[in-house]
Amino acid sequence: MGNRDFQDEKLDSYLESVCEKEPALLKELRLKTIENFEAHHMVSGHVQGRFLSLISKILQPRHILEIGTFTGYASLCLAEGLSADGKLTTLEIDEKMAEFYSDYFQKSKFNHQIFPVVEDAISYLQRTDETYDLVFLDANKKKYMTYFDLLVPKMTTGGMILADNTLWKGEVLENRNQQSSLGQAISDFNNHVAKDERVEVVLLPLRDGISLIRKK
Repeated sequence: MGNRDFQDEKLDSYLESVCEKEPALLKELRLKTIENFEAHHMVSGHVQGRFLSLISKILQPRHILEIGTFTGYASLCLAEGLSADGKLTTLEIDEKMAEFYSDYFQKSKFNHQIFPVVEDAISYLQRTDETYDLVFLDANKKKYMTYFDLLVPKMTTGGMILADNTLWKGEVLENRNQQSSLGQAISDFNNHVAKDERVEVVLLPLRDGISLIRKK
């Protein structure tokens, strides 16, 4: 672990109090996620969700790709910024999750624009010829570098990849021999992206870290 508290409850409460209000459907989904899943900490949550929504609204993307649907919270946030003719493709390898998030997608006014796919992300990226304006990357951390290398050629100029958990509990601040295998994977990913001249990147200390990566 790093020398910072990455889950400061007092700070989180303050950020939520001065942030745009969490939409009712998303609040319901977040609470149901907490109730039903042991790994509920994986849900984006109020503040990060409003951040994702705002970035999407700024870009007004025609095609969003999400890698790692989980319970669909981030999907619904990202969909808020889609252009009128836009679509969001969200990939999840766990079929059981589809049974959960499908109800919330159906309740959303963006339901007709959200296309869930149950498939391994690498195989999907290897076969698709689609391009993306915005990508939210929040899946297997050890595969982040592979996802990134497959994604960059498919990004439109000015398109953005948002990579989640890029501080990995503060482990990126530690020496390599003090990092877990996941911490090492995230450190390698961060260094890999920083050296890639096709993109520009800034890592924000929002929750567990989120990297904004823009294709030049």
